[in-house]
Amino acid sequence: MPMFDVERVGPDPARGFAGGEAQKKKRRLLCAGFGLVVVWSSLSPLQAQPAVMRDLETPLYEMPSITSHRLLTLSAGDTVRILQNRGLWMQLATHTDQKGWMFLGKTEGQTRKPRPPALLTAPAPAVEGGVSAQVGVFDRGFTVAGRFSYRSLARVEVEAALQYVNSKAASFHLLHTNVRYLQPLASRVQAALTAGAGVIHSTAEATAGSARSALMINYGVGVQRRLGDSHWLRAEVRRVTAFTAPEVTNYTEFLAGFTLGMAWSRL
Repeated sequence: MPMFDVERVGPDPARGFAGGEAQKKKRRLLCAGFGLVVVWSSLSPLQAQPAVMRDLETPLYEMPSITSHRLLTLSAGDTVRILQNRGLWMQLATHTDQKGWMFLGKTEGQTRKPRPPALLTAPAPAVEGGVSAQVGVFDRGFTVAGRFSYRSLARVEVEAALQYVNSKAASFHLLHTNVRYLQPLASRVQAALTAGAGVIHSTAEATAGSARSALMINYGVGVQRRLGDSHWLRAEVRRVTAFTAPEVTNYTEFLAGFTLGMAWSRL
């Protein structure tokens, strides 16, 4: 009677345990990835872009279909948040957090397509200025600064600052005024260009009785992030140049701090 070799089909018992562990590891990775997607989707409304309506009347529908229930009608100037796009439909959220869909195509009776909301990258300031506190470092010491600011335009701010600097060679005080130009980078982030001039009063450590004053200029760049409606976190890099003050000469300082918004007209 002929003999046949029978090949075993299926997992090798000697490798079954290792194969099971690999499958479990893959399942854990898939579950972790799914969890990240769920968390990100739950946070996505917080990342929504603020915008303002431009059309006189814009209907919002409950679902992305013109046959669905009409929730409300937005007017020009209403502030919304853009949540997502889906073809010719855009999901918006109102200031009361009511969500609906806007149709971007023409419907029967319309002569033109509705205009999408205009993105708000430079919202108007809620206050006219603020009070700032900053600390910083440079190659020879540290510095502490207090500032008062007034914003005359949406992107232009004037600051008056009193600053104390301590270094190995001298300690000195700065009193200066700066003009800052603010450029929006995102809904809550602004870049800043700053330049100004003032007076520096220095006292050399070796001869504490010999104090002198001199003119100074400073210029630099920075970035700030809005917290709430009127407060800011800010960071800056400035170059300071003093004239006729050999113990000071010039230096570059790195500053970080915060600004508390103030409505000066209401005080």
